[in-house]
Amino acid sequence: MPDPQVLYIVTAVVVLALVAWVVVVLSRPVEPAQEEAGDKPKGDSKKKSSPSPESDDKARKLDSHAEIRDEPGATPSISMTADVHVDVEEEEEPTGPNALILVTAVGRTDPGLKRKHNEDAYAILEDHHMFVIADGMGRHAAGEVASQLCVDAISESFKKGEFGPAREPPLPKRASRMRGSILLANSRILAAAQDNDAYAGMGTTVVSAYFSPNNQRVYIAHVGDSRCYRLRSGKLTQITQDHTLGAAGITGKSAAVLSRAVGIEENVEVDVTMESPLPGDIYLLCSDGLSRMVNNDDIQATLESVKDLEQATKILIDKANSLGGRDNITTILVRVDDAKVSSMATQAAPRATT
Repeated sequence: MPDPQVLYIVTAVVVLALVAWVVVVLSRPVEPAQEEAGDKPKGDSKKKSSPSPESDDKARKLDSHAEIRDEPGATPSISMTADVHVDVEEEEEPTGPNALILVTAVGRTDPGLKRKHNEDAYAILEDHHMFVIADGMGRHAAGEVASQLCVDAISESFKKGEFGPAREPPLPKRASRMRGSILLANSRILAAAQDNDAYAGMGTTVVSAYFSPNNQRVYIAHVGDSRCYRLRSGKLTQITQDHTLGAAGITGKSAAVLSRAVGIEENVEVDVTMESPLPGDIYLLCSDGLSRMVNNDDIQATLESVKDLEQATKILIDKANSLGGRDNITTILVRVDDAKVSSMATQAAPRATT
């Protein structure tokens, strides 16, 4: 049997060790649990769950706008995004008392050689210096319904001065009008598609230019692959960037599929750009029936050699048709002139004698 004194000593040592351990533990500062809300490290982020196949099936899809291709059948479509993005950052400038520039516009549309319906629509609002082209898509005649609804909604917004509620991010007044009118068109097309099964999935591209002669500014808004070009000092520049998979770096048959269009989702991302037009500039708005058939060099050569706008629009459309005319073709040409020079020329012109 062990010596009782040894047992007492061992027991005392164990007790003292336990007491010391408790003291050390209690003296440590309490650290908040990192798993509590708001206390996670900055680098920790939740992983987004991938959508289920069921939710993908419910998402509305956009048919390829690349029907101009020779391949039969449309390429599978993709879903739309719903954010609003713009490129305009400059503040609104006060409107001057007199016009600095004058704008003259001519438009023309043609069904092309392959399509039964002309799904393009356009409008020239001279009183508002506003010009718009929409290129619709959809089964049967739904494409022409969508494009006309778009043009009508935008025209109505400018004629009535009603552009919908204020939206974020805030924009200069004229840029906000451009975005607001397109968003109203988006709502109108979407509502029509929901009310009529025959219009399900219809949508449209749009490109519009809104000139402010007294400020010498032009605001260009677009969704899709309808384009705006500018001819200045012998150089043709594409102002808009196509909203297609090809523009995002995708190659092959899917490159021409639209990544964005009006009337497909409840919200649509609208790109707005501001420029300072100069006397002598020519702005070209067109549907992809022109830009996919006629290359930039031929477009530039036509605009440089043909000064009459009416004749130039006809020649551009004829060129597209001569190369196959596989889509509807719509063009609007806008010439920018110096307001003072035009006024002086008018005053100097001899009056007709009776």
